[in-house]
Amino acid sequence: MSATTPDLEADPSAPEHRADPHPLLRDMRERAPACRRRCPSTGRVLWYVTRYADVQRVLLDPALGRQLDRLPPEAAAFHRRFEHDPLAMVRRNVFNLDPPDHTRLRRLIAPAFGPRTVTALERRVHTVVGELIGAMAAGGPEADVIEALALPLPLRVVAELIGFPLDDLDRLRGWSDDMLRSRDVTRVRRAGVAFVAYASAKLGERRARPGDDLLSRLATSPELSRAELVSSVFQLLLAGDETTVNLIGNAVLELLRHPGQLRRLRERPELIDSAVEEALRYNGPVGHSRPLYALTGTEIGGVPVACGDVVVPVLLAANRDPAVFDRPDTFDIGRTPNRHLGFGHGSHFCLGATLARIQARAAVGALVRRFPGLTLAADPARLEWTPELFLHGVRRLPVLLKEGAGA
Repeated sequence: MSATTPDLEADPSAPEHRADPHPLLRDMRERAPACRRRCPSTGRVLWYVTRYADVQRVLLDPALGRQLDRLPPEAAAFHRRFEHDPLAMVRRNVFNLDPPDHTRLRRLIAPAFGPRTVTALERRVHTVVGELIGAMAAGGPEADVIEALALPLPLRVVAELIGFPLDDLDRLRGWSDDMLRSRDVTRVRRAGVAFVAYASAKLGERRARPGDDLLSRLATSPELSRAELVSSVFQLLLAGDETTVNLIGNAVLELLRHPGQLRRLRERPELIDSAVEEALRYNGPVGHSRPLYALTGTEIGGVPVACGDVVVPVLLAANRDPAVFDRPDTFDIGRTPNRHLGFGHGSHFCLGATLARIQARAAVGALVRRFPGLTLAADPARLEWTPELFLHGVRRLPVLLKEGAGA
């Protein structure tokens, strides 16, 4: 870095920025194409990339990769000193791999999330949403949108898509909460081990007696190792659903924080599609994409990045870049065009994006229709957010319910 651009002292993931990271991200975006921060506890160098065009280029750059074992041995050994991941057993999936392994796995999984398959699921999504919204109404007058709607919806839908018995949903939900929402390393590891045993057993059953579901197609594929099989199921069922949970929660929160836009959606329900896209842009469910390793020396917007440094493409910042978006800090459910990067970019563009959109449109649309008096039941400034920037959403979203006469 030049003398005029010192290292970044603020940590974008620090608790004081979690509720609203955008002021800091705006400062970073205006400051430089890439802002360097040296992690005090490890000494690792992180480059935060915040401008739209630079984030796009970084996500396409072959000089950057997700796999530690592609680094030169000394650089890889340095990072391994700090890689104490209690869920390492389920990380060999498309999210964490580079070509050619990424290409091979994605080719096998992608058909299950193709437009024809996902569109066929849309009726089921609306049925599940109706059941969940009905349960919220019966249990009113207050409900937690995350607990009652955003969390159970994607787990039920994707479990059916994969081929897991619905009787196992409570167990799957418990493991999901422990692995992805607990910060207790012991609980995370214990749940991970239990899930691996469960998934391995189900894969074995499908291998012996294949059915017409994704789990059977994965189990009978000769191209996947055991680790890749279990890791892929983990990503699809548990890790993947967090994006949808946060998307639904953030969309409802922003509508409630912007009553004029909520009123506009009620008056023009056909705006639900663009409302979900605007939620993805304005305060999306993923703060940054998977951090990337510089496999060789490279540069970002003219800023040199050394081999072994970590590059963090910040989607939240790119999606408010005034070079691309008019009035970027305005929540506008009718925004068009809206070329956001909420689901990433390039070869790692989210596999489940179409399904996530369908679920968010169904859930948010039904909630707005059923409860015309919907209001927040908590101070927005006191909501608890996810502890890291990567997954960006509220842990709870208490609301007061008021049904309409025609509900």
